[in-house]
Amino acid sequence: MTILAYTENSIPGTVSERLQLAARENLALEVANEGNFPIELYRDYQIVSVIAYMMHDFHPIHSDRTIRDQAFPHVRETIEIAALLNVPRIVTVCGFGYELADRPFERCFDFFSSLAPIAKAAGVKITIEPLSPLRVGVMTDPEEIARLIDTLNEPSVFSIILDTGHLVDSGIELNSFFANWKRPVEEIQLKGPRSSPPSPTMPVREWLEALPQLPAAISPEHRQATTVEDLVHLVGVLRNQLVGLID
Repeated sequence: MTILAYTENSIPGTVSERLQLAARENLALEVANEGNFPIELYRDYQIVSVIAYMMHDFHPIHSDRTIRDQAFPHVRETIEIAALLNVPRIVTVCGFGYELADRPFERCFDFFSSLAPIAKAAGVKITIEPLSPLRVGVMTDPEEIARLIDTLNEPSVFSIILDTGHLVDSGIELNSFFANWKRPVEEIQLKGPRSSPPSPTMPVREWLEALPQLPAAISPEHRQATTVEDLVHLVGVLRNQLVGLID
């Protein structure tokens, strides 16, 4: 079964209002480690994943080595937070932006390889998300991320997470993509183009049924604001679409 969640910082309102809404709608959460993460605040909530959010700034393919070097402790901390909250996975990326180092694939391989024993010891899976060319200059093709995961050769540790908004912003037609994607997907983030909220008309059930296995979680995630009413409507539509497939 798949868990329906919502990315906490995409829910409208204050932190308290977000958590109250999540509890009222019986939603699990995807939460972001932006530094100084308030672990106690989330102990009573079901969390599907913790986002290594500071990888917006610190990542293994940045051109500045001092910035690259800050990525490892941030992701290690995110793994530790997930372990403390009994969260099964974290969300990472290869990088953001266009000030990038050479040999991005090799740098990503070295970076994630160094994290594998930490994640394995903690019992936390590392998911890697392909972004769109609107967000980063390299490593945007889902097949390239899949190749990285294959090369890492630690299937108990690494898996792919897909974001529908990034796929659309990459020029990918979603129905065809999901019909032809034959690899396991750990989680799907639902988003519209350019970080807009996902449309309630998305044929999410068709996408899931085309995959070789159900993802562990589905999480609407967007930067553009939505209203409480629209969020509740979207969640209701998703639940109706996914009867029998989600917890």
